[in-house]
Amino acid sequence: MSRRHRTVSDAAAPGAPRTVVFDLDGTLADSEEGILRSFRLTLVDEGLTPTDEELRHLIGPPLEESFARLGIAPSRLAPVVARYRAYYDRVGVDAAVPYDGVIEAVRRLHQGGVRLAVATAKRVDFARRMLARFALADVFDVVEGVSGDDRIRTKNDVVDVVRRTLGESGVTWMVGDRRQDVEAARHASWVPVGVLWGYGTREELVTAGAARLIETPSQLVDAVLGVARREVVGPGSGGRP
Repeated sequence: MSRRHRTVSDAAAPGAPRTVVFDLDGTLADSEEGILRSFRLTLVDEGLTPTDEELRHLIGPPLEESFARLGIAPSRLAPVVARYRAYYDRVGVDAAVPYDGVIEAVRRLHQGGVRLAVATAKRVDFARRMLARFALADVFDVVEGVSGDDRIRTKNDVVDVVRRTLGESGVTWMVGDRRQDVEAARHASWVPVGVLWGYGTREELVTAGAARLIETPSQLVDAVLGVARREVVGPGSGGRP
């Protein structure tokens, strides 16, 4: 191909990432409808009827952690998680939609020469199916999630796989909406970047140690390619409460 593609090194400010690793739920995908539907069906089987507000706080963390917070006994966690995933396969995965501006932002980063990956606590086959529905599967070098056989169970396990698969990735940002994304970024020695359009809050992300906060997908593109004003993390800087 004769036309030279613009790369990150052509325009980005010093410290701008060569690689961006995205969370999925609450970052690329608004998956609330399908997740809540699957939680409700699973919990009805267990005789539990939490409110939607209680369930929304459980979007993002590992399923075992979420069900434990709802009072599921440790001995019941494995079968309950398996039943949730069966429901999610049938009624949840395909209910997700990309956030406004996300598809354009991801494609602009890809066209700008940024290496892209996904690291999610969602089961990996669900993640790949969702990205294929969004017509985004072709832009990611790596898409990883938890495995169906318990070999890869935690977010840290997932980022370890992504890191090994990417190899030398230079400055890398982990972009997500919850505390677990910030913690996973630090585990991988990546820069933790929080987004404010998902299920987490500014306070959660700041407390967890996010290096910077991003309010819109277009602002993320500008920040990665080094052409936007820097986002100040701290009180009084706007965004979600």
